[in-house]
Amino acid sequence: MTNIKGVEQRVLEVTAGMDSQAIIDLLGAMRGLLRDRGLEPGCDQARDPRPSRMFFVPEGVRYLDSMQIEALTRAIDAWAKTSRTPQIHFSRQRLRLVYLMLRHSGAKVGEVLTLDDTRDLDFEANEVIIRGGSTEEIDRRVVLPKRFMDEVRRFLDTPGALGLRGRIFRLDQGFVRRKISEQCGRVPFSRELLNPTVLRHSRAVELLRQGVPLPVVQRLLGHASVVLTSGYYAFSEGDSKRILNHYVQKEPVMRTSARNTFLGTVSAVRSGEVLTEVVLRTKSGKEIVSVITGDSARNLGISEGKNLAAIIKAPFVLLAKEEGKSLMSTRNRFPATVTKIHGDDVAVEVTGALDDGTTMCALITDESVDNLSLKLGDTVWFFFKAMSVILIAE
Repeated sequence: MTNIKGVEQRVLEVTAGMDSQAIIDLLGAMRGLLRDRGLEPGCDQARDPRPSRMFFVPEGVRYLDSMQIEALTRAIDAWAKTSRTPQIHFSRQRLRLVYLMLRHSGAKVGEVLTLDDTRDLDFEANEVIIRGGSTEEIDRRVVLPKRFMDEVRRFLDTPGALGLRGRIFRLDQGFVRRKISEQCGRVPFSRELLNPTVLRHSRAVELLRQGVPLPVVQRLLGHASVVLTSGYYAFSEGDSKRILNHYVQKEPVMRTSARNTFLGTVSAVRSGEVLTEVVLRTKSGKEIVSVITGDSARNLGISEGKNLAAIIKAPFVLLAKEEGKSLMSTRNRFPATVTKIHGDDVAVEVTGALDDGTTMCALITDESVDNLSLKLGDTVWFFFKAMSVILIAE
């Protein structure tokens, strides 16, 4: 695995004599590039694959990586500072703000150039409001770096900007495209990568690399469907297998001696002074009722919506041939088809299959088997008391 500290030491050796700020900027850009390739500090790719670092951008999608974005930003900064007159300086600073808005918001150039700085910038929340271009497109709020918003605020307070309030970002689109394209002589990559569309793609890839979920990036870009956003990344067959294998092998496995296990979600909780009643609903709709102490409920963090496992040891499960012949106080009772009867002269293990495929097991005496006249294929009721149910949280 690449040694980050070693890389930085080597860079310092080969950049002897360079301006210190230039070296810092270069190291920052290199760190970004290493992150793009999944080689950041603390990332052990062999044991912990990170999908956000491993994907590749499909061929045909033009974008800038972290180092290229950093180089372009430095070029725009330098260009904006080298102006012959205050008027030219002000004009270039406006274009620089447009560039940074494109770079950080991922918005389309037309969306940025129609921004109203008096109503579309929320400096308290550090957000820009991108207005929908039609009745079918809703407005979206995009979070921006605070340092950039602070810079915009300072620019709006300058004397030259006071007469343009509301129109600071409203430059000619052709002018913006041309000036960004003209940076080709100041950056080490081709002119075809110097346009607002590439900046939009670059922001999407940058956020996906950082682990931002696909639907969040979709909303930021204003895509109508997540399918459009998913076009920014793909995985090789080898990486796909490696990622899947890693997470499949990490799936939690609950090991217990109890033969009866139900997995479900808490659908109701009723608390008393000492005991708490918990209702667990399985995926097939069955409800398991458990009564536990209040302390146990608090220790497990039980609340509605929490995923739990309910287990019942086989000796606590009772059988009835016909439920209607006797009244039972048990809340938990399920009909099942007997699939196995196995025992000796003392105890017998009776296994049954519920209608959803769940297997249940009861351990009863051989005399009880005789009294019930149990045989394979019979329908019997498995039932157990709520206080016999043990709850387990992951």
